[in-house]
Amino acid sequence: MDFTKEQLSEVINKHVLRENGLQDLMEIMPESTMMAERREYLSEGHDVGNKGVATLYDTS
Repeated sequence: MDFTKEQLSEVINKHVLRENGLQDLMEIMPESTMMAERREYLSEGHDVGNKGVATLYDTS
């Protein structure tokens, strides 16, 4: 789903007005940021080995 900044702002503002809305957003935002960073990291060709150590794909 693609939203404009204005649409996102409206949805966020409405959600903040709900009970625990601000708390929800304070949980969702860091989680979403971490997921986006992870997707970008993996799209750059990085992989995580079985020991949790990042390795770069061999492109040869």
